[in-house]
Amino acid sequence: MPFGYFILIPGYAVTVLSAAYGLLMQARPRRARPAPAPARGLPPVTTETWWGGQPAAGGAPRDVLEIAWLQGGAARTADTALLTMQQDGLLHIDQQGHLSLAPGARPRTPVERAITTEYVDAGRSGAPVALRDLRKRLIGHQETVAIGASLTARGLAYAPEDCQRLRAGHLLLRLCAKVYPWLAALTIVMLVFSFDTTGSEAGFAAHGHGMTVAILLVLAGFACRAVSDNVLPGPAPATAAGEALVKDAQRVHKARRPRSPYTTGVTTAAATAAGGVALALALDGTGALGDAPLCDLLTRCGVGSDPTDSTSWMSDVIGALDGGSGSGGGSDSGSSDSGGSSDSGGSSDSGSSSDSSSGGGF
Repeated sequence: MPFGYFILIPGYAVTVLSAAYGLLMQARPRRARPAPAPARGLPPVTTETWWGGQPAAGGAPRDVLEIAWLQGGAARTADTALLTMQQDGLLHIDQQGHLSLAPGARPRTPVERAITTEYVDAGRSGAPVALRDLRKRLIGHQETVAIGASLTARGLAYAPEDCQRLRAGHLLLRLCAKVYPWLAALTIVMLVFSFDTTGSEAGFAAHGHGMTVAILLVLAGFACRAVSDNVLPGPAPATAAGEALVKDAQRVHKARRPRSPYTTGVTTAAATAAGGVALALALDGTGALGDAPLCDLLTRCGVGSDPTDSTSWMSDVIGALDGGSGSGGGSDSGSSDSGGSSDSGGSSDSGSSSDSSSGGGF
């Protein structure tokens, strides 16, 4: 087989395989099992044993944490729960990225119970508990993983391993979409400079072969881009059904938000009316915070990244290929229309929000 045709094989193979996998992934949620029964709430006996009373009201409820998962996987879910506690004054973060629980703080949800349990476990050595370490523990905690498993079973989210395959597929498709047109241009330039002025039959045959290869290269690039944009699902966890639910949540949140709940001087009641801290964090990640020093500290601590995603480096490559518009894997790049869910068919916040915590930290 001539070399010109040989270099077409990878592009067309990636296109066909990615299209087949994309159609399979789109069909799979429609065959998902019925939704399981909602998870039980925080057991009162456990709460009384550890914290001496009933759970406090507030926190990031299950439906909001599901939206966070669909926006950015387990990493966004952990960030939402942690930063909701921080914004409500139950968790302090100092300038070194170390955590401390506020005196008398009690967990309000099962995920907050997981946070406090992991905090106690991480602090047994007597060393300060780092935000990066606690966040990593929470990402792998069974309470967090159960949220994603529930969404996957209900056809609202792709499994983490599927998301990694989707990222890899988008990377290969976009590489081919960028490289093949350049190869076609290079082929045409070579044909121009090697044009046979003698008019021999062999020369015309060679140029005809070259033009065929150039056309097929261009078509391969367009096919790769079309499959990436229209067939292969995006690398975000949400399926089409999940995306529809999160778009509803975004509309509800926008309608309830007269202005940002993070502006200086906003009262707790105003923040609650605006849609709540937890929902804003679930939808926008750290992009919802207006505190630049806090955002810089969170970035240094790894908040907004996904340490469990072995293909997260691909997001930077995809972003470079697309001129900086990468489709990050769990990064907090602001609100996106990439799905969400709730057990009640929508999203809401329980109204738990307050100004940033005090006491030497953020």
